[in-house]
This record gives sequence, structure tokens and C-alpha cells, in this order.
Amino acid sequence: MKILATLIGAAATLLAIDPLVTAQWLNEHKNESNLRIIEVSEGDLYTLEHIPNAAHTTIEKWRFDNGTFLSIRSVEEIEKEMSRLGIDEKSEVVLYAPINDPKDVLKTSYIYWALNYHGIKNVALLDGGLKTWKNTKLELTQAEPSIKPTAFKAKIDSAKIADISYVKSHLGKLPMIDARPSDMYLGVTPTPTVKRNGHIKGGMSYSWNYSVDKEYMLKPIGMLESVFKEGYSLDKNKEVLVYCTGGLETSFNYFVLSGVLGYKNVRLYDASMKEWGNREDTPMTQYRYEMFKK
Repeated sequence: MKILATLIGAAATLLAIDPLVTAQWLNEHKNESNLRIIEVSEGDLYTLEHIPNAAHTTIEKWRFDNGTFLSIRSVEEIEKEMSRLGIDEKSEVVLYAPINDPKDVLKTSYIYWALNYHGIKNVALLDGGLKTWKNTKLELTQAEPSIKPTAFKAKIDSAKIADISYVKSHLGKLPMIDARPSDMYLGVTPTPTVKRNGHIKGGMSYSWNYSVDKEYMLKPIGMLESVFKEGYSLDKNKEVLVYCTGGLETSFNYFVLSGVLGYKNVRLYDASMKEWGNREDTPMTQYRYEMFKK
């Protein structure tokens, strides 16, 4: 019985982290041995100041430009970065960014998705990023933590990703959500780097930033529940596909749906419109909103 209780306790610990954590929660747990705090930032921001025990990564460690669009790096490259950061299947990971630009938030949500895709389930974002931590007047440091590399081997969850053939074969068969601003979805404003205007045929519009306030704090969960259940008629037990321009914006919709709201089967089209909208053989719609009807 004692062994069983220990196992149950260990399992509960592994499942304890919520997908969105507060600065207060992170401050209370920052010294726990299985917690990995990761700052996602560019330049010298990390060396100037960061949350105690936070390691550092950049978005370039996770995605690359293949000449047409950006996409997730190879499994071997991701394993190498995760091992460097001390992440393994037992880790709880909290990601945050100094939010100086909206894309800073999206870089954390993209890595959130990438970790899920490679088999790490206990991942969270810090609500409001480093700004919230600083506003709460919590400790900052320049000291870099000593990290023991892991020998992590990915367990790829292929249900987390879609390629162009998958999207083509599922048009009209499952709901698809476009995370770009609505004017780009409609095609009244061109999307930079995308030749054709409009959206994937049958796709619905929900710009990722609808889910956050001006301080990039998540809006009330009850409201978000209602938006997707009542407004978009989504079923938490059925598949939904998310996309955007090139993978970043849609990763936040992935985070909200799959993480915060608990949708069980959310699939991200990583190449998104940078691939779909730059081809001539991909069905698109322009100048009107669409809703999914099967």
C-alpha cells in the first residue's frame, strides 16, 4: 500500500501544473527540482535580468526557414535543445518572455506546442510574461542556473501537426481556424509573404489576440469557453485544425484550445498560409466569413 501511495503521489505531481500560471505561483515553485523555467528572448535581454533559475532559449532553436516557409526543426535538433535545457519526460516546464512585441508571446506558445508535439505534456505559460513578474516586484537575477543535460528522446505525437496533404484531404470535414487578423483572413489586406489573398476554403476567423487583454494577460476562461462552444460550435472531443501565416499566431490558439480549455484533438498546420497561399493548387476563399458546417 505504501508503494502504491507513493506511485499515486508521483503521478499527481507530474499532472499538477496548469497550462497558465501566475507570477505568484511561479515564485512559490521556482526552486522545485522537476520545474524548468525557460525564458524565450533575443539579444542580451536574458543576461541583463531574468527570473531566478530560468534557462534561456531563442525561437531560432526550434524552427528554421526552408526557403518558402518556417517550420519546426528536426527531431534531433529539438532533442538536443531540450536536453541542453534539462528537460525530460518528468519535467514541468514554464515558458515566459519579456513582452516587448506581440510576437514575443507567440514565440512562447510556439515552443509550448513544440514541446507537446515532442511528448512533453506538462507545459505552461507565465500569464503576462516577465512584465507581470516585474509588476509584482519579484526577484530578478543575472545568475545563470547550473543545468544538468538530459538524454531526452522524443515521443512524437503526430496528432499535433498537419501537413498540406492532410489539410487538403480534410477540407469541409473538420473545423479549421485562422489566427490572423480578420482583414487578412478576408483578403481585404494582403498578408506579407503570401501571394494569394484570403483564407483556406472553409476556414473560420479567430485572431489569436482576441484571447488576451492589452497587457497580454489571458481573458476570463469562462468567456473563452463560451466563444468556442457557443460561437464556433466546437466539440472538445472532436478534432479542430488551426493555422495562420506561418505557425506563430496559430500556436496561441493551439495553447488556448488544447491547453487552457482542454480540447482533446487540436492539430496545428505549421507551414500555414506561407505554404498554402503561395501555391496555385490550394482552394481559397476571399471577402467573406465562413463557419464550419459538416
